[in-house]
Amino acid sequence: MYEANPYRAILRREIPEPLIALLCFVLGIWLWDHYFGETAGYAPGTEQIALVKIDRDLQLAEAMSEDPPLLRWLAHGHTVEDAVENGVHSLRLLAEADALGPTGYHAYAALLATKEQAPIRQYLSQLSMPSEDPDSPTWWNTKLRTENFSFPENADTASLRSRAIMVGSIIWTLAIVGLAFLPMALRCLGEAFTTEPKGYSSAWSPSLGLTVFLVATLAWIGFTLMVELGVMTLPPLHPAVAIFLDSLVRILPTLIALALLFKKARHIPRSIGLNGHLHPPLIIGLFALLVFVDQPMRWALARFTTDDPTGGLSFADPGLFGLGFLLISACIIAPIAEEILYRGVLYRSLANKLGVLAAALVSSVIFSSLHFYDIYGLVSVATFGFVCALLYQSTGSLINVVALHMLYNASITLPEWTIYHAPM
Repeated sequence: MYEANPYRAILRREIPEPLIALLCFVLGIWLWDHYFGETAGYAPGTEQIALVKIDRDLQLAEAMSEDPPLLRWLAHGHTVEDAVENGVHSLRLLAEADALGPTGYHAYAALLATKEQAPIRQYLSQLSMPSEDPDSPTWWNTKLRTENFSFPENADTASLRSRAIMVGSIIWTLAIVGLAFLPMALRCLGEAFTTEPKGYSSAWSPSLGLTVFLVATLAWIGFTLMVELGVMTLPPLHPAVAIFLDSLVRILPTLIALALLFKKARHIPRSIGLNGHLHPPLIIGLFALLVFVDQPMRWALARFTTDDPTGGLSFADPGLFGLGFLLISACIIAPIAEEILYRGVLYRSLANKLGVLAAALVSSVIFSSLHFYDIYGLVSVATFGFVCALLYQSTGSLINVVALHMLYNASITLPEWTIYHAPM
């Protein structure tokens, strides 16, 4: 019987347009508040994270002061002058927002004095919050103790330099190797416009996919707010508990979406392409494309970068537990959960009606807008989402898209952890 098939029943669901409009409205209000709402100043702990970033940038700059520019670029390093200028700018933002404490003012004094080649004590006495010198072995404490404008090289800074060069070299070597597979990768993306989807997911209507996506996304927002509220009210959590909660928050909305679309779990892999074969050359070729497209994009949009004293760093990332958090959250759970939702559900349902190009553009813009970056970050993430959508369309395999997502995230998070969060 026609009605006896549960999947036909799902496909025949008529979702009221007012419900879709209401879900879009709620999500739109939340996004509007994030992007355009009034901010209440910097969050607690911003100064501490900013000081970590400034300190590591300065130490890496000092360690690489004799290196050629190409090597500094490979290691994500700066000249000492640029690192000092960036540090002064970040601390000035915090000072203007009354978010700078004694340690921050010491750092501010050292950086201003270094910039002007003037006595550090003179600048420290002019600042509004003088205090005793901190004991931590930071770049500015060395300046305060020695009144010297040369930073002594030591094992820690040499190790920081070596690690930064090593990680940068691995990523760029992989990207250069991927150029050999770039023609195949481009052909694969082109085939997206001539490939027809098959199976149950090819019958999803945009209203069904959009409703499921919106419900899952709003659930993610609710879960995230609940966890953040709990973290603020409870005693400090063990890092392992934080990793578990973050993974739960990421995976539960995806499970909700799948539960709304499937009656039996064993039908999921085949329907959305999780049972496909991994194609490493294709993944590496697309990774090379993304890496080489990203460079001119970064340079072109650098002037639109939003001022953020922390540089996007997080409290959750320092140390070995931080590395575990990044690997599990950003490099494993997030790629799986996001690809199922954004490509497996949202893109697939939109493409069934709107066509490949329109669906890829719309889904990638939505994907980007929910990541909350500056202009460069939004364009970069949207470009990545567009490539993922075409890859999914041409291969019908979500496995390859998830693998590309994992590699892409690792190429961003691992250099960041190596420079700013690895123990010294």
